[in-house]
Amino acid sequence: MDAVVQALGLNATLVAQVFNFIMLLIFLRIVVYPHIVRILEERQNYIENNVAAAEEERKQAEALRQQYLADMQKAKDEAREIIQQATKAGEEQAREIIEAAKAEANRIKEAAMQDINREKEKAVAELRDQVATLSILVAGKIVSEKITADIQRGMIDEFIKEAGDLPC
Repeated sequence: MDAVVQALGLNATLVAQVFNFIMLLIFLRIVVYPHIVRILEERQNYIENNVAAAEEERKQAEALRQQYLADMQKAKDEAREIIQQATKAGEEQAREIIEAAKAEANRIKEAAMQDINREKEKAVAELRDQVATLSILVAGKIVSEKITADIQRGMIDEFIKEAGDLPC
């Protein structure tokens, strides 16, 4: 063996170092490697679990976002419906107010027309009385005392009748 060692140019230190290195590899393979493999597997499992949890949380967040979007759309629809109902109620109330105002205006107009007709009749009656009085005075001055009261009254009634047929 010494011949092989010298032929290869190996010295004892180098052989010892190779032997120590191989022993170190065997020791590491038996004692340290299983612990390193176990730690790497645990780390890999931890990372996989975190990724799975993150994916699950992302799915939950997406589902929650969809729920929020649906709730917001529902709230918008309800708000739109409330606005439409309020608009309809406002239009109905405005229509009722307009109808009430028209009815009140018609009632006031009717009352005014009745007042006008009463005042017109009152004015016509006063005018007839004044005409009758003036007629009697004029007739009395013209005729003096030759016409009796009955004749005068008949003339006045006839004059009033003719005056009543005239448009006022």
